[in-house]
Amino acid sequence: MLFSPALDSICVQETGPICITDILVLVQDSTHWLQIEPLTSTVQKVTMFRHRTPKGSYECTVSGLRWLCERDVILKYHFRNWEPYSQLLKDMQYTQGGPLLDITMELGELEEVHLPHFVCLGTNSSLRNGMKILHVEEHGVSLEEVHEVTRFHAKILHPKFSPISVILSYIFSWNIDVHCELMLYLTVKRETLIPRLYLFPSNPGQIQAVEQQEKSQGSSRILISRPERSFKLNSSFRLNIPRSTSINPQVQIQ
Repeated sequence: MLFSPALDSICVQETGPICITDILVLVQDSTHWLQIEPLTSTVQKVTMFRHRTPKGSYECTVSGLRWLCERDVILKYHFRNWEPYSQLLKDMQYTQGGPLLDITMELGELEEVHLPHFVCLGTNSSLRNGMKILHVEEHGVSLEEVHEVTRFHAKILHPKFSPISVILSYIFSWNIDVHCELMLYLTVKRETLIPRLYLFPSNPGQIQAVEQQEKSQGSSRILISRPERSFKLNSSFRLNIPRSTSINPQVQIQ
C-alpha cells in the first residue's frame, strides 16, 4: 500500500506488460457464478461476512470468494491481517498471493472453494507450480496443493477451513506481474485539499483496510478505474500529474 500527499509525484509499482489473461489462462473457468452480497456485522471492530445459500455456485461481491455446494450451507468469514505472518512467510520462502480469509462453516460442507488471488498468469504456465494454499492452524501452518488455477482464483476441493490464502513461492515471485487496485481519496485540512493515492495488489482485505482508515479521517473517495495493465511486483515507477489537473465531477467534502 503506497500513498503520497502530492499527486504530482507518486512512486508506485513499475508497469509490466499488458495483462493478456483475458484470452490466455491456465484453466478456462466456464462455471456460472451467481454474485451475491453478504450480510455484514461488526464484532470487536472486525467486519464479519455471512452467506446462506442453497445448492449452486456463488461469488461474494465483496471478497471475490467463490464456492460450490450440493445442499444448503451457511458460511461466515472475515479478513485477517497478514502482518503477524510476514516473517513466517519469509522463512518459508513464500509471499502473499491473495487475501487471508478466516472462514467458518456454520452449516453443511462445500464441494469446492475458489480463493481469490492477484497473480497475473499471462502465458507463464509454470506459475501454477509455485502457488500453494496456506492454512494457519492452532499449532502452526500447513500447505495444500492447488487443484486448478484460473485468472483470479485458485480452486481446492472439499476444503477444510482455518485462516486460508493463496501464497506464491519466492522462486516465482521475484519477477511476476500482479493485478492492482488504484484508490484516490481527498481530505480537507485547514482549507487545504490533500489527495492520497493508493496502489496495491488486488486484495479485498487491503481495500477494506484503506476504506476504514480513510473513513476515520473524514476523507472522500474519488472513484477511478482500476489499472488495465498488470504491474511488476517489487519495482517502482513515477506517476506525474500536472498541478493544474482538475477533478470532474467536483466532490463536496464535508
